Amino acid sequence: MNDVINIKNQDYILNRIKEELLKQKSFILLLGKSGSGKSVLLQKLAKNFKNLKFNGIFKNKEEFEEFLKPYINKKENIVVFLDEISIYDNDFLELIRIYSDLNISFVLSSYKKPLIFKKEHFKSRIHFEFYLKELNLDELRAYISDKFNISLCKSDLKLIKKYYSANLRNIDKVIKGFKEFKNFFKNSKKENYLLKLSLFENNLLG
Repeated sequence: MNDVINIKNQDYILNRIKEELLKQKSFILLLGKSGSGKSVLLQKLAKNFKNLKFNGIFKNKEEFEEFLKPYINKKENIVVFLDEISIYDNDFLELIRIYSDLNISFVLSSYKKPLIFKKEHFKSRIHFEFYLKELNLDELRAYISDKFNISLCKSDLKLIKKYYSANLRNIDKVIKGFKEFKNFFKNSKKENYLLKLSLFENNLLG
């Protein structure tokens, strides 16, 4: 089963970022709550750009500079993705700003915008900010249907939407629990009851 599920809002943002990166050197922020799908979206981006350089967490500025060294002053525009940049200190973020003046595009994700990015010398470099929003009912239905091959009624979808806290991982846990309960009780219980059991088991329903 494919874990990368298309969501309308994600697809829109994905296409906008791709268009921007193809047009010009860019500095792009992708913001959203934990579990909103930022990492998945950026993994999709990585598959669309042969020259996109992906790395996980850098231990320090020196490691980051060593990583970038082979690409400095290359004719081609290099794109670097950094996930959860809120873990880095201001000195590290200032280094990103400096390198953004060269031939390097940056796509950075974070659950919130770092304070230093609100300063004028950063604001002037940011081309776009995108925020991953909470799923609407149609997106939620499509996500669950595509990933788990089940169809829920509108009232059950509303119940999940009320408690999932805009975190896709919560949806995954709830639906997996729901399917386990459904299999255990052999359909002897109503789906809404089983869904509430799963929400309760996953500490989403008090």
